[in-house]
Amino acid sequence: MKKEAKVEYGITITKPWSTEMYDHNDALAEVVKAKVLEMWIEAYAAEKAEFDGDEELGNDFGDMQWDIASSEMDRIQKAITYYSFSNQTISEVAEEVESELENMPTYQLIELVEELGIKLDKGFIGFNN
Repeated sequence: MKKEAKVEYGITITKPWSTEMYDHNDALAEVVKAKVLEMWIEAYAAEKAEFDGDEELGNDFGDMQWDIASSEMDRIQKAITYYSFSNQTISEVAEEVESELENMPTYQLIELVEELGIKLDKGFIGFNN
């Protein structure tokens, strides 16, 4: 007796993967990247606004050392890059974070969704089959 094909989100799970499975995961990957980038931009902007309000600091926010970054910026950065920074500027770390996110493979995006607690309407398919 042949095993019945599994269907997720209206897509039949096949081995090897179908174009439909790849298309679904590629589209979802772009959604995840956009959500994470939005989280990053919001955390960056919030910290920059606080920094800009402190006249004693007097430097450009991006030129400051990473160690002044907010805990939210640090949380997102570590979830994306998996490591800590020291002796880099905020601009250097921001560039690395955005580059890593843009080029992140799907299996890491799945981990990122879990790590950052991102809610999605649909999930990635084909990874637990």
